[in-house]
Amino acid sequence: MPKISLDLNQCVQCGQCTLVCPSHILQRPTTSDCPACVEGGEGICISCYHCVAACPVRGLTVDGVGASECLEDDKNIIIRFEHIAHLVRKRRSIRRYSDKPVKDQVIHQLLDVIRWAPTAKNGLPVKWVIVNNAEKVRELAGLVMDWIKEQPKSERLVEGWNKGYDPIFRGAPCVIGAYTDETASQWATVDTAIAVETLDLCATAMRLGACWAGIFVRVAQSTQKPLLNKWLGLNETDTIHGGLMLGHTGEEAYQRIPYRPESPKIWIR
Repeated sequence: MPKISLDLNQCVQCGQCTLVCPSHILQRPTTSDCPACVEGGEGICISCYHCVAACPVRGLTVDGVGASECLEDDKNIIIRFEHIAHLVRKRRSIRRYSDKPVKDQVIHQLLDVIRWAPTAKNGLPVKWVIVNNAEKVRELAGLVMDWIKEQPKSERLVEGWNKGYDPIFRGAPCVIGAYTDETASQWATVDTAIAVETLDLCATAMRLGACWAGIFVRVAQSTQKPLLNKWLGLNETDTIHGGLMLGHTGEEAYQRIPYRPESPKIWIR
């Protein structure tokens, strides 16, 4: 269990740590008291480090992680709603890619941000497997197609494959799979979906094309799972929950944002 340490000599009794703790394990009897961890609180701490990030005097550590291990919030960066709205609307599922490879450094940058994507109870179950080689992506697509060929109503996919077209990864030079191991909670699929879509949006902001690799995920959870896991270097108990094709956009070009109907809404007041 994580060890929570409070420096009472620095504490200014602001109570911010008690306000941000999702488990309510930091409390204080009155507003003039310093906070303290409730009995047994360390046993239910989820190591989210919210208390560390909120403390104005850098007086808290959780398992040795203090303010110096946190990133500083740059107040000069103003995040405007209209920019996020435009990013969400602008993002497209790209299915044509150029031959230009994606640099490993760019993938590192993207995945470094994704570790801040929310997960249930800060479980952080999402892991990544990166296939950043066009020939290897094609080889992986072949393993997926081996299963597809045995399924009903697969004629169009098989026909495209036989003609040299990749209907699985659409010719993307890079595929990133998101997986969890057997210790992941029941929210693993949700956690993974959040992480993959965050990656998708960040890739758009990096001027890259991306598309969810749904067929790959479906087959990765089928009877083909042992073979794909072995090829990907995963354990038998690991499960792929999400996948994203990634690459530089090819011939696709959009002149405007396509229409989407408004979602049905129920208001309860």
